[in-house]
Amino acid sequence: MQTNLENYFTAYSNLKLMRDEDGVLVVQFHSNGGPLTFTAEVHTEVVDAFYRISQDRANKIVILTGTGGDFMTGVDWASFKDVSDPDVWSQIHDEGVQVLENIANIAYSGDRDHSFRLNVTAAHKMVLRD
Repeated sequence: MQTNLENYFTAYSNLKLMRDEDGVLVVQFHSNGGPLTFTAEVHTEVVDAFYRISQDRANKIVILTGTGGDFMTGVDWASFKDVSDPDVWSQIHDEGVQVLENIANIAYSGDRDHSFRLNVTAAHKMVLRD
């Protein structure tokens, strides 16, 4: 399935998506253009973004990276609200499961060759699958 770029490349406030002519998609995590502070909003955005990335056949290589030399500088725990509330925790849990499923769908698409990389720092890349 080819996904319309206008529908997801600019849909997220904390993710900048750029793809070159060879199908290399760079997903840059950020908060207001600087290093990412992980929030409940980011948690939710990633579910949708990773799903849409996995459905876009034009993406051949996916690289996740941060901004300003850091992947993430911290977590805004307050943005997640009261995690002792079963409804809040259920949403966080379900989104987490969906993120993992979507990463697997990106990395292990049976009908096409993919490479999925996580750029933890500017100098270190961890290969999840070649």
